[in-house]
Amino acid sequence: MELYEANRILRAVKAAISADGYKLPSSAETDGLLMLLGKLDTEKYLAPKIKHARAQDKSASSYARLCKLIYFFRALKAVEKGLSDPVTAVSVNLLHKQIAGDIHDDAGRLRSVEAETDGNAHTDPKYISGSVKSIITKMNGIPAAPITAKDDFSGYLSHYMRELIILHPFEYCSEFTVRIFILMFCKMKGFALGYHRTTPSVIKSAEQKAFTTDNVAPLFTMFMDCLSYDHKTAKPDSPTPAPRTRREVAKDLCRPARNNEEKTAEQEKTAPVKKQKDASNDDIIRRAVRLQQKISKLNEQLTELIKPLDDKSDN
Repeated sequence: MELYEANRILRAVKAAISADGYKLPSSAETDGLLMLLGKLDTEKYLAPKIKHARAQDKSASSYARLCKLIYFFRALKAVEKGLSDPVTAVSVNLLHKQIAGDIHDDAGRLRSVEAETDGNAHTDPKYISGSVKSIITKMNGIPAAPITAKDDFSGYLSHYMRELIILHPFEYCSEFTVRIFILMFCKMKGFALGYHRTTPSVIKSAEQKAFTTDNVAPLFTMFMDCLSYDHKTAKPDSPTPAPRTRREVAKDLCRPARNNEEKTAEQEKTAPVKKQKDASNDDIIRRAVRLQQKISKLNEQLTELIKPLDDKSDN
């Protein structure tokens, strides 16, 4: 892996775990970068830390710090590997197992007990499995960049991340797993999500507001600040122009252009601009049509949900 990509992954994962109030040691950043660059063996490095964590009292603060450190290194390797396209609900379970499986034997299993945050209850466990499958199916339907613009993609992410936060799919390490999953999903869709472009407090506050008040505006703002098009996959490669012949080069250098040739050259210069504007208008129209179709579908679903209530009120 090249240094630029490794450093970007490192900073994003560091910011994601810092949102839980964990301050990463500077030595861990160095080791994480070496790990991503293939200069440090992950299993040999983590083995003594995992053994030490399992021997700790779970109520001790040192246990929590060790767990966070191990989560961090496992998340680095998960982001480096990436997600398979399309994503499935099993992908989320496997990601949680990869991040927390060294410490918790039941990692990767969906939450089976009630959970609440700051006095607000999360989704009933019996609805988690079906809800995760539904959310992932919808997320797979989002077109990749550059077909989907950054603002549209931010809107989709805000909605689906809010649903995952409300679900709280895992008993422990759920918030961090959701952030890493969203980070990996963005990469799969041709975007780079840099959590480090904002502060940990902004990330946590946006998540809390989405959960407690159903207000996704802070999440949308956060994504707009942190998202960018991936430098590798977002923009298609431009075709390489064919080499010019010696005669064509000599003609441009030695032969003055006539009036009609000047007009033709001017038309050729303005033609690409017009085509670009037409293409831009077509993209806007296509986006508008897609959004309108989705709005119509949502309205139909809403009507189906409300109809039984109307029938009951009529009776």
